[in-house]
Amino acid sequence: MLPHDPQTQLLTIDDVMRLTGYKSRSSIYRLVRQNRCPPPVVIGGGRVRWRSGEIEHWLQGLPTQRYA
Repeated sequence: MLPHDPQTQLLTIDDVMRLTGYKSRSSIYRLVRQNRCPPPVVIGGGRVRWRSGEIEHWLQGLPTQRYA
C-alpha cells in the first residue's frame, strides 16, 4: 500500500467546490476551460478527480484583495 501523501490525494468536484467556495460545478469547469484552474484527471469509468497539490498551489497563487 502506498503511503498517504496529502499532495497526491485525489479530490472530487464537491471537494474542490468546498475548498474554493464556489457553489456550482459549472463555475469550476468554466475556470478549467479558461485555463484559470487546474484540470482534472480521468481515473476511469467516466470519473474525474483533481490532484490536491495542484489545487492547493493554485489557491495559494491567487492574488489577495487589498481594501483601503
